[in-house]
Amino acid sequence: MTGPIPRQRKPYRFASMAVKCTWCKAPAGELCRNQRATKDRRQSTHEGRDTEYDRVMSTRCPERICQAPAGQPCTITPDIHQARTTAVPTPTTTP
Repeated sequence: MTGPIPRQRKPYRFASMAVKCTWCKAPAGELCRNQRATKDRRQSTHEGRDTEYDRVMSTRCPERICQAPAGQPCTITPDIHQARTTAVPTPTTTP
């Protein structure tokens, strides 16, 4: 059984903060940062992070204790189980 991504007591400012940012590499639970990683983005998250969150939420959580359906957050909100993140097929670019 895999554990949840970092536990937090209150909801994230942006739902997409539940996954790692693919652009600035901000870990789950932290705000996105600028290019130099010196300043947090307070108004939004990067588009790549939003896309990744939508991709992860498009599948059912495989965790036995959760089984959250596609489009619904994991039962230990606002966390997303690591198993759900890794169960999503990696997008491929085909010409």
